[in-house]
Amino acid sequence: MAEAAWDWRPSDLIFRNGVNDIDEAMKRSFGLEWASVGILRASSGGPRVVYADPSDGVTEEMLYEHVQGLSTGDYAVYRLRDLDPDHDPDDLMWAGPMVRFALFIAYGAPFDDQFMLGDGAFYNAELAWHGALNAGIVPGSPIRLRNLVDGPGDLDPEFRKLLETHRYCRYELSFDECWSGNLRDQAVVTTDSLIASGELDRVFP
Repeated sequence: MAEAAWDWRPSDLIFRNGVNDIDEAMKRSFGLEWASVGILRASSGGPRVVYADPSDGVTEEMLYEHVQGLSTGDYAVYRLRDLDPDHDPDDLMWAGPMVRFALFIAYGAPFDDQFMLGDGAFYNAELAWHGALNAGIVPGSPIRLRNLVDGPGDLDPEFRKLLETHRYCRYELSFDECWSGNLRDQAVVTTDSLIASGELDRVFP
């Protein structure tokens, strides 16, 4: 089996759908092209993908498992344009700052179902964003929820149900009050904002 369908490099970002229900609900709420993103890393057994799972937190699986059953067009791979240009591009075991963040800082951290940046938990787009920051690259700015949807009525029902348990909403009388009071100003990272940052080049397909 070929390791990958493209000339892969550590820290390549793999965008796809169908990884978990929370990412999918976020995708539907914001009209995103891709729900989830993982970070490719090298290992002695072949390339692996580090990603965030609602049950296991930040974890990983073999690349072939991550794309099993998918066809060309069912996923896309992007590469940070300015990622450590001094390393040997043929050294596939090179980790680099993005992979080191995913493995040594974030690995095992819980899934972030509060979608709060900097709280020690991660959803998939957030994991990739922080990994890039660790490499000295800013792949776009976080976006306030009010700039992604007009109001709480436009949220996907599953995503809204999740946000109703948000810490900002614990002492509010209704979700609408929570939204207008605090939640609408919370900033999030999305798969679309990563791609639109201008810091990524598409390498597959």
